Formats: sequence, C-alpha cells, structure tokens
Amino acid sequence: MATRLAVGQAVGPLAVASAEHYVPTGVLLEIGGTYDISSDDSRWLDWHLAASADGRVEPTLAQFMAQWALRCKEGRWFQLIGALGRSDAHLFPVGMHLRWTYKGQSNEVEPELQLFANDAWFAYFNNHGSVGVTIRRVG
Repeated sequence: MATRLAVGQAVGPLAVASAEHYVPTGVLLEIGGTYDISSDDSRWLDWHLAASADGRVEPTLAQFMAQWALRCKEGRWFQLIGALGRSDAHLFPVGMHLRWTYKGQSNEVEPELQLFANDAWFAYFNNHGSVGVTIRRVG
C-alpha cells in the first residue's frame, strides 16, 4: 500500500528489477515535496551489457539505431528513471542520485512514484538484475 512520507522519513532499499516496466515504490508524491532518490552501486544487465543506475554513457550501435524506442528520451540507456504513476507521460532521469521536487506535473492528485531501467519499450525480456534504491523525503 502506498503512503506519503513525512520529512526525514525514508523507504528502502527497494529492489528495482531491470526486467519490469514499472516498479512501484510505495511512495505517494505530495506537491511541493522534495525527495532524495539514491541508488546503490549494483549493476543490472541489458542482455549482457552491465550498467549502474547512471546508465550507459556510450550506447551500442544497436541502441543508437533504436533510440526512437527509448522510453525516456532525456535519459541514457539503462539509466534509473522515475515515473509519475504507471504512465510514461511524465518521466524523469534519476541515475545514481537525484534531489527532486514534485511540482504537480501529473494529473493524479498524489501519484505513486514508479521506477524502472530506461530501455526500449519492447526490449525488457532480456534484462537481468536489479539495483537497490532508497527514497528519503527531505522537504
């Protein structure tokens, strides 16, 4: 069950599996709330290519050719991405660490923060592993 975090409260580490299109965090976002989203230094695999939550700096030729299918265009391949609810309408790159303020970008009153590995929408079948993520409300 998803809940709001009080300032100073945290959840995690949560295992964000790279093969899932959305991984619920259990955190309901409040307008004006500021959150630290941090990943551990685990590696997840896109087929056989390892990456941290910061993603791949140099995409492969296949990834370059499939750039059109990357879910979050502002992010890197296999970077940790945040989503407002189970929708790709409002996505933002997270990486290893992000301090982020929710400003009401979603049409949901209090959307649940979802996380995922940034990949082509059709290519999650060959992903393996997970990264550990902690979310702390700081403001």
